[in-house]
Amino acid sequence: MKFCWTDYDPVKMKFVEKWLDKKAVRFTGMDDGWEDFYEYWKNKKDTVLNQNYWCKIVSENEVPFGIVAISFHADSFLIMEMLIAPKMRNKGKGTLLIKDLLENSGQILGKAIHKAEAVIYPSNKASQKCFEKAGFAIKQVHDDGDAIDYIFNK
Repeated sequence: MKFCWTDYDPVKMKFVEKWLDKKAVRFTGMDDGWEDFYEYWKNKKDTVLNQNYWCKIVSENEVPFGIVAISFHADSFLIMEMLIAPKMRNKGKGTLLIKDLLENSGQILGKAIHKAEAVIYPSNKASQKCFEKAGFAIKQVHDDGDAIDYIFNK
């Protein structure tokens, strides 16, 4: 694996909230913060942490630079959200993070990823580029044009 993957701990990892600058909030819609997003999905009725829902901090050389939330339903993974620290954006880290996840999912999640999806805003060109470079392709554009569905098949 290229990076170190650690389970997110909202008590010990408050620094993630600082990564949600105006640009990140605009592209994620996380007005209430990452911790609220995490708690909402973690506490859903059918959610089993580290079986069908994961939230991982990604570090390089012991420095956290990204966080990703992933769910698993009906034989497909959904990359629900991904956030890169502001100082690390536009350096290819998001693409490398996704590639590392896809190549090493068995070690990272305990399950191999054969099919994955992501939904990205049309205005979020950086995420589109990141996912496309990692091997995702456009599946469809929503009828109202407000989102693009991406798919990855191994």
